[in-house]
Amino acid sequence: MKTLVMKFGGTSTGNVVALNRAADIVVAQQGQWDRMVVVVSAMEGVTDMLIECAERSLAEDKGHYQVIIDELRIKLNAVVWAVFAGDQSYEQLNGLIVKRIQELTEICQRIQLQGRSNPRDMDEIAAMGERINVHIFSALLNQRGVHSQAIDSANLIVTDDCYQAASPIESATDALINAILSPLFAKFIIPVVTGFIGATPNGTTTTLGRGGSDYTATILGKSLKADEVWIWTDVDGIMTADPGLTPRARLIPDISYNEVYQLAYSGAKVMHPKTILLAREGDIPLWVKNTFNSECNGTRISHCSLSDRYTISAVTGLFDINLITFRTIPGGDVNKIKALILAALKNRGTTTLAVFQAKHDRSVSFAFSANNSNHVIQTIREDGALRSLGWNFSQPQVVENVALITLVGREIYLTPQVLSLATSTLNKAGIDIKRIGNGTSPDSLVFAVANKDGEHAIKQIHDEVILNGALISPIIQPVMNHLSAT
Repeated sequence: MKTLVMKFGGTSTGNVVALNRAADIVVAQQGQWDRMVVVVSAMEGVTDMLIECAERSLAEDKGHYQVIIDELRIKLNAVVWAVFAGDQSYEQLNGLIVKRIQELTEICQRIQLQGRSNPRDMDEIAAMGERINVHIFSALLNQRGVHSQAIDSANLIVTDDCYQAASPIESATDALINAILSPLFAKFIIPVVTGFIGATPNGTTTTLGRGGSDYTATILGKSLKADEVWIWTDVDGIMTADPGLTPRARLIPDISYNEVYQLAYSGAKVMHPKTILLAREGDIPLWVKNTFNSECNGTRISHCSLSDRYTISAVTGLFDINLITFRTIPGGDVNKIKALILAALKNRGTTTLAVFQAKHDRSVSFAFSANNSNHVIQTIREDGALRSLGWNFSQPQVVENVALITLVGREIYLTPQVLSLATSTLNKAGIDIKRIGNGTSPDSLVFAVANKDGEHAIKQIHDEVILNGALISPIIQPVMNHLSAT
């Protein structure tokens, strides 16, 4: 059966205009699919207000959190009144808001009394925005004659008890999704599901972490074997660069899972990497579309892009990075040392953002967020396999205030023309290149530059390389030798 999962983010449901626009999209798609599921986030700003309530519960001013609760009540009531005044749904929705606000107040009072919050309380609070908005959006669809039913994803997605960043338990989740949603599909009812939320096997609320609503959509899509998942937001799709850094940024109509994963991993504000990985695993095409410009096709994410040529798709950056460089003893095997260091870090759950290797001084450098550096050095010094090689780790070289500029495209790490174009562009712009290496796949090429040069480097790479030299000859010639000599 032809199945579509659509997710609307906070900006797509953040006010009356946005809610109506999102509802228009659902109505327009209704007759084109055998089964549809809609996932909604909290209204824009609501989750931040909820978390602030919890934080203010710990302030010295005992009534400080009540100010935010009152603002939240006013915001939600204003939307419900504007959309449903005179409709039979108004009283029901108003009652729901009263109930949720009371629950929020009670949790804040408990936090205040205890003098501390805990992850379990924070998940319960953070989930309230979705639990209100799902009923508002479902009522709006019903008002337009579209049969829908609000569903709390805590009843669908079973997770572990890692509060604030829970992971789904696949088999249990699949069973619940199909058991609960299939009867609705049989009655031609569109489930409107809360994003971001799950529950432990005993029913305790959890949240899926940053990007959780996108993740919810792909969890549902994979379980239902959906034909497509559409992520509705306030931009036309995935762009070649941050439009805030270069006004010449353009829409990417088609891109691979691997490329988007690398963009997300390297600082671009796209989807969370776990969302992309799950879609890739289920082979579900993802679309990123603009709620406020639905005529635009958006960006399609799948296994392969439309072009079979090797192109540079986009450039992004991570800032405030530290480079930690280790050198081998004379005659030491740099490749072996690099592998052992990566293994040691992986065992400690430490994320390596990029790796740079240089033959001329037998060194290998690793990039980490600044607040991770001391932990990384300590981990490497204590690793038994490395110590057995007789390395002296007492004086690793640390370079602070670095930006990682990442070019993403199909196998560009294996394509020497990209290296040549990007390097010459940065040199002409007077930007000192500290290191050149790769990210997490052959689909990325990373330049380490000074933090102060990062934004300028992104703009130069984008305008001079992506726009003017985007098509790269499909000659597969590894550039490892070039990079290892830097």
